[in-house]
Amino acid sequence: MIKETRVKCLYWQNAPLRSINSKFSYAFLSLLLFFFFQATAFSAGAPEIYTPSEKKRLTSAKSLDNRIRVYDAAFERIRKELEKDMREDRFDDAARKLSNWSVLLSESLADIEANSNPKRRSNRLRQYETHLRQAVNGMRSISMRAPTTELYGAFVSFMEQAEETRRKFMNIIFNME
Repeated sequence: MIKETRVKCLYWQNAPLRSINSKFSYAFLSLLLFFFFQATAFSAGAPEIYTPSEKKRLTSAKSLDNRIRVYDAAFERIRKELEKDMREDRFDDAARKLSNWSVLLSESLADIEANSNPKRRSNRLRQYETHLRQAVNGMRSISMRAPTTELYGAFVSFMEQAEETRRKFMNIIFNME
């Protein structure tokens, strides 16, 4: 009987501490759920840039040249889709495709800057830069078909980003910093 009372006393002595811990655990749980739902909402709204086969090739690629090959293939695919849509006067999806294209350029530039070997000039990177230059030139004529100023502005901002990315590729290719 004495031990039970002692346990009860210790139990009641720690009651304020338990209530603080439970408040912290509730706060922690609510923050955890908040960030979980934010992350799922963000990932659900994230653009789908790569096809499933491109994703698989990108994750299995060990060398930078192989990843550049995947970036180039995705870049060309998006370019062809966008050109086709603009020729057929389907403008509703053009802004999303330009956004995906911009994200692709940013991702590929970050990967190339982080993993390029300054002592070696990559032929794949040269080809990717050439395709980028040709795409920017092609987008200049296609952007004139944009029916709204917002879409034309999206084309112009994409072309500016693409030119800046191309300049950075040239710096990497020719070791100019």
